[in-house]
Amino acid sequence: MGGTPTQSCVDALAPGGELVFGALGRFALAPSALETMFAGNQSVRGFSLLPLLTPANVHADLTALFDLAVTGGLKVVHGGSNRLDQAAEAHRALEERRSSGKIVLIP
Repeated sequence: MGGTPTQSCVDALAPGGELVFGALGRFALAPSALETMFAGNQSVRGFSLLPLLTPANVHADLTALFDLAVTGGLKVVHGGSNRLDQAAEAHRALEERRSSGKIVLIP
């Protein structure tokens, strides 16, 4: 994530910590914040997924994923089920970290 929360992420960073960005288009940090980070031996690293999404890479990744699915190599953690009219409760459970795994909404 980026934008407004960026400074909060920096404030929470431990000495010697590294801030990793996957959305460099939303990177918003003042030069003075970078100076403070450098003084604390902190670093920033970023990456972009778009250059990795070539047809060959997508084909190879999907092939590996489907192979895992067929051989039982994937384990989906079921975090519970809620009726669709209980979607708000499902969201609260996720936000409050009362759930682990995927929550299924049943229509």
